[in-house]
Amino acid sequence: MFKTTAILLLALATVTLAAPQTRIVGGREVDIAKHPYLVSIRYRSTANDAYIHECAGVIYSERVVLTGAQCVVDIQPEQKVMIVAGANTRLGYDGMPYPALKWVHHASYNEWTVDNDIAIIIIDDVFDFSHPLIKPIQIRETRPANGKLVTVTGWGYQEESGPSTKTLEEVEVPVVSNEQCTSLHGAGEITERMICAGNLSGGKDSCHGDTGGPLVYNSELVGLVSWGRGCARPNLPGVYTYVPSLKQWVDDAIAANL
Repeated sequence: MFKTTAILLLALATVTLAAPQTRIVGGREVDIAKHPYLVSIRYRSTANDAYIHECAGVIYSERVVLTGAQCVVDIQPEQKVMIVAGANTRLGYDGMPYPALKWVHHASYNEWTVDNDIAIIIIDDVFDFSHPLIKPIQIRETRPANGKLVTVTGWGYQEESGPSTKTLEEVEVPVVSNEQCTSLHGAGEITERMICAGNLSGGKDSCHGDTGGPLVYNSELVGLVSWGRGCARPNLPGVYTYVPSLKQWVDDAIAANL
């Protein structure tokens, strides 16, 4: 479902680079009340299976969640998808469950380059915005200046090899210019639909399990966790879908599917 498998194959041919992986390291525990737009996306294959957290997403409107294309592109017909809003724990029973009705990813999403890594999920209900822990987030119109601190939130791995955190965590990392990010990750790796953020000294980052979750600046959505080479490695900042560059696609996809 995620970029890891494809990149393992690519790494065989490009051994000089560390393998990119879907990708909260170096963070701190936080309450969902601070990030009420964040949701856990959970999947199950049969009626006897428990729903398992695989990705994160953000509430965009009363029926729409934004997440990464890689979070929905390989969903099988027999699988069920549940959106859990207002939850602090990754696998607990807190939060409000909302069954997903349909999902649509960007038609130009590329699993090798991870470009256009965005999707919408439409729930079979409406989010209860009267609930204090369930709120939408708006998309920021402009890119934060290089060096500005942005916040990533999720339930992902606490270090590259795991384990996942059971409770919600956040971390602040500085925006890295696309030019510098390209020089670090390699020519052609970073597109205008991506934004990079991370400490060049390492130690803080998003990681596996955070995929599709929010990159936020001044309470506005800037990006979605997309990919990186490992987690929190020096000189390898995380790469995020730059959502403002894809807002027109989001609005068109919603209009065509609601």
